[in-house]
Amino acid sequence: MEEPEVVVVGAGPVGLMLAGELALGGVRVTVLEREERVDTRLRAPGITVRTIEALDRRGLLEPLLDRLDRHGALPGEVRVAGEGSTVPEALPLREGVLERVLEEHALALGVEIRRGHTFTGLAKGVAAGDDTAEVVAHAEDGEGRRTRVRPRYLVACDGGRSSVRKSAGIAFPGTTPTVTGYQIVADLPEAGTLPRGWHRGPGGVTAYMLGPSRVVTIEFDGPPPDQATPVTLAEALASLRRTSGMDVTVSRTRGLTRFTDNTRLAEVYRRGRVLLAGDAAHVHPPFGGQGLNLGVQDAVNLGWKLAAAVRGWAPPGLLATYESERRPVAEEVLRYSRAAVALLDPSDRNTPLFDLFFHELIPHAPIGRYLREKTAMTGVRYGGAQPDGHPLTGRAVPDLPLETTTGPTRLAATRRAGRGVLLDLGGTQPGHYEWFAPWSDRVDLLTARCLGDGPDGNVLLVRPDGYVAWAGKAGGHRAALTEALLTWFGPPGRGTREPDRPTSIEE
Repeated sequence: MEEPEVVVVGAGPVGLMLAGELALGGVRVTVLEREERVDTRLRAPGITVRTIEALDRRGLLEPLLDRLDRHGALPGEVRVAGEGSTVPEALPLREGVLERVLEEHALALGVEIRRGHTFTGLAKGVAAGDDTAEVVAHAEDGEGRRTRVRPRYLVACDGGRSSVRKSAGIAFPGTTPTVTGYQIVADLPEAGTLPRGWHRGPGGVTAYMLGPSRVVTIEFDGPPPDQATPVTLAEALASLRRTSGMDVTVSRTRGLTRFTDNTRLAEVYRRGRVLLAGDAAHVHPPFGGQGLNLGVQDAVNLGWKLAAAVRGWAPPGLLATYESERRPVAEEVLRYSRAAVALLDPSDRNTPLFDLFFHELIPHAPIGRYLREKTAMTGVRYGGAQPDGHPLTGRAVPDLPLETTTGPTRLAATRRAGRGVLLDLGGTQPGHYEWFAPWSDRVDLLTARCLGDGPDGNVLLVRPDGYVAWAGKAGGHRAALTEALLTWFGPPGRGTREPDRPTSIEE
């Protein structure tokens, strides 16, 4: 059978999102997943605006909303994010729903998902980090049959204990765990049930505010004796009773997980042709569901860049921007997570700080808004502040309402194919862009008028991940725009694949 160009290890939300992005870029992708079925553990209470926008651009938001509605998970009123966004600020999740939407999308694009296949190691020499070195990965199915696969690139999306990361010899420094936390997804009785919100007592912290069936406990008396052992209901329920001080009972348990404040960040995100994404690259306490959102946004950032490398049109250094853009975001999330653990510590000396933060600061609207934006990572700007540049450069593009030659639409609705877009909102005639034709195999040209508030009279070069690569006023911008096209989309001329080498999968 035909050799995949990229192998993704792990079929969680990060791996599936990445596989879909790669397939949109014309890459043959195989996903190796050790589990036989979709993992229905609740990974996070919900997704935030940048993840929701990424799903919307690929036409996946409506299927997700439909599934959430059928599960009774949607609140009666969904707050729109605002500031140019047309999607909800946040959406709650139910077990396995996001994974199924992403898997169906990947399969429809031709991605091969091999369930029941456990990654067992890389061939000797791959860890040297040579960009020209061949990647040879080994896997084993549930019946002991071995597979050897030789992709162009291998991406680890296999979690915090990543076997790929370890095989590639990538260090994973950080802090050791000091707390034990539990997530219980179950039905709680209405009478005498837990009070909603974050509650801190002598026994630890109880959080019950993220839906009718999800409770989190945190105890500050050290890590669990064995993090790898399965969680029992008795163990989690005992923690809930200790932290809440109530004789709580639960029924219809749908998920039990254990976590710690283990906080680690990969030394590098890439070694040769092996890359890391999601929890394989960073782990931290799961406050606010940031891990899932951080990982999915890793996948969206990496997907188009890796596809460009495989297809042969990536400009020098493009793939390196994956680490230079995403690692600082992870560093900030880890810092935020460690601060949250310190704040929740129930020691007496910490009580004044806790009371000040939760009772005085968070209710203050500007502070509450700042913290929501911090958790949702909406302030990310690739390349940092650019005082001499356009204010949109490096930021997520707003979902502009547009009037095009075919009628009204939204910018996100035109981004289903995962390509870049050169958006002219200045009324320039398409014939003005004849010089742009050599990039048309990877970037769409869209001339439109912005309806309502928006950057009218501007030209935006938008990357496939929804971030603005260049922005400026319409007219007299050809030299600067050409430079931006060369920087992010490579030299003019159709992108081509490197020659396929004669290899095979051996089973």
